[in-house]
Parts: sequence; C-alpha cells; structure tokens
Amino acid sequence: MSIIVIAIGSESGVPIFSKKVGNNENIQFSTIASLHGINMFTKCHNLQMINTLVDNGTILWKEYCKSVTLIGIATGGLECDLELLLSCIHDVMVFCIGKKELENMKNLDQIKRDLRQCYPILDYLLESLDPNSVPRSTIVLDFIQSLLCPQAQQLQQVLDNYAQSVTGRWACLTIHGHLVATSSDFCELDPREARLLLLLAAAQDGAPLRDTLVYLPQMSPNVAFRAVTCKLLADVYVLVICGATPPLSQIDEIVLQCWEGYAQIIKEAKLVYPRNFPLSVTFDTILLGLLVINVSKRRCVFSRHLHATQKSRGMSGVHRIDILRTFYITTAKDLAPELKITEGEEKDSMDGAVSETYWCSEYHKCHAQRAGTLLCCALYAHTVPTHTMRLLTSQILQDLSTNKEIYW
Repeated sequence: MSIIVIAIGSESGVPIFSKKVGNNENIQFSTIASLHGINMFTKCHNLQMINTLVDNGTILWKEYCKSVTLIGIATGGLECDLELLLSCIHDVMVFCIGKKELENMKNLDQIKRDLRQCYPILDYLLESLDPNSVPRSTIVLDFIQSLLCPQAQQLQQVLDNYAQSVTGRWACLTIHGHLVATSSDFCELDPREARLLLLLAAAQDGAPLRDTLVYLPQMSPNVAFRAVTCKLLADVYVLVICGATPPLSQIDEIVLQCWEGYAQIIKEAKLVYPRNFPLSVTFDTILLGLLVINVSKRRCVFSRHLHATQKSRGMSGVHRIDILRTFYITTAKDLAPELKITEGEEKDSMDGAVSETYWCSEYHKCHAQRAGTLLCCALYAHTVPTHTMRLLTSQILQDLSTNKEIYW
C-alpha cells in the first residue's frame, strides 16, 4: 500500500505540500508540474479531469474552494477510498487555518507556513491508513473509530462537569486514538468535525496541556474556536472546546479537580483495548475479526483481538484489517445507502434495501448484516458454512443491541 497526496495552488500551480505513506519514492517537481498541467489543460477546454488508472493504482484530482487542487495517488488497495481521503485532507486544512484564508491564497508563502501546523494531523491521518501502523490503524475513513467500554456513561458525566467548569462545550475522551466517551452535547457537531477533533487529540506529541485554535468546517469555517487538549494518562487525552478564558494555568488546576478521582475508572476503560468490546460480549472462536458500525452516530468499532488465546489461524492481524476494510469499502457499504446521499438529494425510503451480503474466497469468508442503525461486518475462516455465518452475525447484532454495558 502506498499513498501520495499533493496540494497545489490552482491558479499558480505552485506546490503547497506533499505527503506520502508507504514505500513510494518522493515525487519529483517535474512530475507534480505534469500532473497539474493535465488538470489545467482539461479546464481550459471546459472539461474536468476526475481520475485516471495506472499500474495497480489510481490518480485522482479534486479542486476545493476554487483555490486548492489536491492530487491523490494510491496503489495497493486503497483506490476506492481516495476521494474520501482527499476530502478529509481538505477538512484538515480548513480546520487549521480557516476557509477564508484557503480561498484567498493572496500570499502563498504565508499559507504554506500556516499550514505547517496541520502536518502532524496529516501525517497521523495518512499513517493510520497503513495496516502495519498499530495502534494508529484506521479501518474506515467514514466513521469515528471508537472503543466500547462499560465506563462510558460515567465518563460522560465527568466530561459534562469538566466542560462546564471551563465554561466550554463539546468535550471528548480518547484512549489510543479511539473515542471512548463524549459530553452530552457532542452530537451537535457534524461527524466530520468530530473526527477532526479526535485527530487533533490523537496526533498530540505527548504535551501534558496544549491550546490550539481550530475552525470547524461546517459550523464555523471562518471564526476560530479554542481547543484545549490535556493528557490524563499514557495514551489517554481529554479535549474540550472553550472560550478565551480560563487561562491554561487555571485549566490545569480544573483538570486535576475534575479527573483526579477517576484515574482508576480510566485505567479500567484502558483494559478494554485492543479488544475494543466489553468482556461481557462473547464471540465464537471461529470469528477472526469484527467491524461494527453505528450508522446514525457515524461511529465504528473494530477488533482483531476478540479472543484472549486466539491463534493466528494462518492470517496476520494486518491481513485481517486489509480484508475487512476492502470488504466494507467495496461491498458492505451498500448496506448503508444513506451514506451516499449528497447535499440537495432527497432521501429515498429504506424499504426494500439490501440487509446483508457476503464474500467467499479460498482463504476466508466475510459476512455483513444490518439491523436498524447497526451494521456488522464479520471475518470468518473459509471452512465456516454460509448459513452458520448468518446465524453468528445475527447473534452478534442482537447481543450488541441488548447489552447494557454498551453505550455509543
């Protein structure tokens, strides 16, 4: 797997930045100029260059704000998600410097300097697409990667109290980059904005307390908010959006007051990782990997460590991530047609929609089934009969829907 993303000023053709993940060599300036030239040539003839296929991959062009063109080059299996990735990268750019600055592009050198602050987030985002990047690995870009633990409701109450104490709103707690709990008003945010805040918390360099100005692409693309990120324990961060006051020194004291008594609860929540599901939810030993999506809340939970003594069964954890990701992107995503609805498009009725689908190969089988807002994608050994897969997946959905320790 290899991905290269290039940002170019649409009018000037000057490269703004270039990022890559994988084993590809750095792209030459002459190649960047050629790729941009192809796009400019089509625009001069009132055409639009969307994408082109290359050996084992795809090149995609996408212009945003009529000022920035993003070029994505993907090889080795992530071609289907490339457009979504470019959209995420554009959101990160707006998140860091604001939409107005990105649209104006009057001082390109200044824009390039300002965008350096988003590099850690971009690097984290791209590295998370690599299945070998543990624990950063992201199974899908559409959703907020989460961790389900019995302590979530209690932690939500603490988050509400903490947000109120700092005169803020929209707070969340993350463990190993996975969303664990949110304040009660966090659902007001667009899922894309919530994911950006999660990326900001996950991409921290270990600083105990950090103050960052951010722009929310949907809610406030031109007026900045103040995001305060605090490290509670190793790989545990709490983030809150608040006003200009209180100062960081006072927030440090408030963090201690609000969270000191809950260290043990957070440690218990950490134990759920990397299984990511409560121990009260049991899985059959023939299940090799699981991706569960809450479509309405745009959250997902993935696990390849479902059993304490599970053997590899000839399939590495990295391979399981790749299989489930490909299965979701190419096939199972059709079970959630509302995700494909664009702005201005009327929502069709869900009546008659496909509710399950499956893959069978020589080495493994995948089965996806939807029940209400939950979509379950399960990976099984190739020896499991199809009717058994259906029974097990249905049972998983039922267990997840009725388990009182699961709180999305």
